[in-house]
Amino acid sequence: MKNTKKSKLSLYVFIIVLAVIASFLLFNDYGLLKYLRLKSEINELNSDIERSQKIIDSLGIEIKELNENDLKIEEVARERYNMKRPNEKVLKIEEK
Repeated sequence: MKNTKKSKLSLYVFIIVLAVIASFLLFNDYGLLKYLRLKSEINELNSDIERSQKIIDSLGIEIKELNENDLKIEEVARERYNMKRPNEKVLKIEEK
């Protein structure tokens, strides 16, 4: 009888100690939940870096084309800045 009470008591103590350790590992400043949150934030930042790098690359290509090709300069001036040659009429066609 004493042995069963002692074993139940030791089981309860073990469960309590295990619960305290698990909660410590999950909820402290360096715990698993913070680790997962930071890991997710790192993944988001890496995807932002990749997206920004693609934009930088495309802008670099555009700068190179503008430095080397006068027709490209004219195309950009006409499309983006609505520039035209003297005595030229501009027609805009809108799609519905």
